[in-house]
Amino acid sequence: MRILFAVVLLATTPLVLAAETVVPVHEEPRHRLVHEGPELRVLDVEIVPGDTTLFHRHDAPIAYVYISPAPTKAQVLGEEWGGASPNTSPAPAVGSILFNETYATAPVEHRVTNPGEVPFRLIAILNRGPGQADGTEEFLDEKYPVETSGRWFRSSRRTLASQETWAWESHRRPVVVVQVSSGSVVVEPGTGSSSTLQSAGDFIVLRPENPARFRNAGGEPATLAIVEVR
Repeated sequence: MRILFAVVLLATTPLVLAAETVVPVHEEPRHRLVHEGPELRVLDVEIVPGDTTLFHRHDAPIAYVYISPAPTKAQVLGEEWGGASPNTSPAPAVGSILFNETYATAPVEHRVTNPGEVPFRLIAILNRGPGQADGTEEFLDEKYPVETSGRWFRSSRRTLASQETWAWESHRRPVVVVQVSSGSVVVEPGTGSSSTLQSAGDFIVLRPENPARFRNAGGEPATLAIVEVR
């Protein structure tokens, strides 16, 4: 009887060890939730060299603004590292804005590791709404053309020279403005208190119908990534 019990225990233990806990992406510790509203969430994502996230679930459209890119490897739950994709994903350029809108219809559960020598960091913006099928509408300020457009997001960018001021006109949807360079950019919204973006990765969420004034108070150009949540 003891021998039979031992055999059963050894046979079932690997199955227990193989079970993985999957958390929502905004509850994964390296995906730090830094803003939450009815239309969107903002995550500050950082994976230091040699670290690996927990398995987490993506089930909403997401926009990525890259602050400190580094090569990464991903493992989809139940598959080998890399799966059908290359084992290591190349690092996008600093300041790149990329969308993954397929998560809305094809959720993914995976974990990510940083096999490189520098930290991996980005600002992630999750759209919690239904999106908009018509992607032809331009930003209200035609001086800043759309860089990328989809059902759930549109993006643009602006580089301010030292001491330059930029007035962002009223807009119909929430907009997340992320600083992707060094610098000191003072933000004065139409309503609410002013704030200062002081380093790459700092951001501000502008509510609909709330214009803002941006001023580069630093001595060097400062670049802002602009993501509209549709």
